[in-house]
Amino acid sequence: MEVRRAALSDLPQVLAILSESSRWERDRKISDPWPYPFPVERVVPGLERGEVFLAFLEEPAPVATVNLSWDDARFWGPQPPVAGYVHRLAVRPRFGGRGLGRALIQWAAERVRSEQRAFLRLDCLASNARLCRYYTDLGFEPRGLVTVDGFVCAKFERPVGRSAHGQS
Repeated sequence: MEVRRAALSDLPQVLAILSESSRWERDRKISDPWPYPFPVERVVPGLERGEVFLAFLEEPAPVATVNLSWDDARFWGPQPPVAGYVHRLAVRPRFGGRGLGRALIQWAAERVRSEQRAFLRLDCLASNARLCRYYTDLGFEPRGLVTVDGFVCAKFERPVGRSAHGQS
């Protein structure tokens, strides 16, 4: 898998991946899915800051996207610079089950480690038990709940020294 920083010109591809994931969630009646279609205004700021990445396999179209930022006061409050923060990790549904989400988490952990930071952090809706379990299976530890925009979110953290299998 190759991961590269997305440019503003990649906006349609990023939106397509996020919207496909949202539709997949809706079709499976997952509680509180992402909006469909995914809102442009929630993607552009991250693109402008250089925080959005696209993942590619052999084909020319990207198969996944992820945001990686260096602060997240909205969910975590003011923090010292010890972590990287993952948001909007999404894999095109037709590529699901291939370990791409796990690979992107490991890619993010390696980037965080290369920046001399100790933790990878993320959040998801607390009501999505399946996703919370997915993150704990990847070695993340629960770090409490936070309410953002009326949604109760579970926060997770993992030392970047651990692999995506939860082992050091």
